[in-house]
Amino acid sequence: MKLYLLIFSLFATSVQAQAPGQNVDILPRGEEAIYKAEFKITGTTINGFLAVNHKKNDVLHVSFTSPMGNNLLEMRWKNGRWKKIYAVDKLGSRHLFGMMAEDILLLFAHYQYDQKFVDLGDEWKWQKKTLFPVFEDGKLASVKVSGRRHHPSKTVSYTHGEDCVEEMSIEHQGFPFSIVLQPLKKK
Repeated sequence: MKLYLLIFSLFATSVQAQAPGQNVDILPRGEEAIYKAEFKITGTTINGFLAVNHKKNDVLHVSFTSPMGNNLLEMRWKNGRWKKIYAVDKLGSRHLFGMMAEDILLLFAHYQYDQKFVDLGDEWKWQKKTLFPVFEDGKLASVKVSGRRHHPSKTVSYTHGEDCVEEMSIEHQGFPFSIVLQPLKKK
């Protein structure tokens, strides 16, 4: 009987974890989008276009190009790991690539597809990080990320329009790095 109650309570908390009406899917499976992107990296601003393709098998393919069409960065998230396909020198350093890769997962809320992601209602756990989501009108408005003591915390913000996300950004506290994305509208 105790085992039955334990299983039922675990099931109830996993079902209750995402309240009805709370929309977390920034880029659903099988969708792709192009964003006007601005990367601020230690005093340097890099503008361009970020194309993201979320395949149905949870593979995330990301390509960042300059306004002139030059490929600056291309990477793929598959089986819980990033694979760097191409990166220019300014974006290709190990530390910077790692930060950008994690930030892209945070921006697109792709962590929710990870098997190690745990939704506890008011807070989420993912890769030794605690995420504190804030919902407004049933949509994800921001996520405060707290990591280990020696890692800077981050804030992911979403500005919603009438039917979609108008702008999403991530900013690090204590480190001069940020990303701002605005979706290009289809006419």
